[in-house]
Amino acid sequence: MKEVRKPTAQFADAFDANDIEALKIAAAWGDGDLSGRVAIITGGGRGIGRLVAEALAAAGAAVAVTARSEDQLVETVASITGAGGTAIALPGDVSDPESVTEAVHQVERQLGPIDLLINNAGISGPIGPVWEVDAGEWWRTFGVNLQGVFLFAHAVLPGMVARRSGRIINVSSNAGAFRWPLVSA
Repeated sequence: MKEVRKPTAQFADAFDANDIEALKIAAAWGDGDLSGRVAIITGGGRGIGRLVAEALAAAGAAVAVTARSEDQLVETVASITGAGGTAIALPGDVSDPESVTEAVHQVERQLGPIDLLINNAGISGPIGPVWEVDAGEWWRTFGVNLQGVFLFAHAVLPGMVARRSGRIINVSSNAGAFRWPLVSA
């Protein structure tokens, strides 16, 4: 198994190599070798999603990364393929059912059946008293942070259930564990 690359300094304080190793262990089959496995990572264009995609590819998985920013996805894929891994970029919106369905179909056509889903996409929503925040921004946050998780799980689970194999890992911020007054869902 290849060595996991240390996170960039930008994310070292919030997410370290042990966290990446923990995700790899949670995602692993048997001895931790992910060769022949296919993973899709939402929010894979930067930050934690990119680090996870790179780590899974280093462990042998073929990875697909999704995000709204195509430029960031291209950089992630270039990093993975430049290191000898297999990766594809799928620009899209996790809160759009058609975009999610198309992304899953693209992965299955290009890489094979999905063994691992990492739901990592998330955004910070409007901050302020509920009567002052924009309802559209609040619903957008809800759509990405909750609906996106459901839509991707809904799209990949039929194949996983039919194969009797698969893993789904949902990544969240510490906002789910601590009280953050005036912060959106």
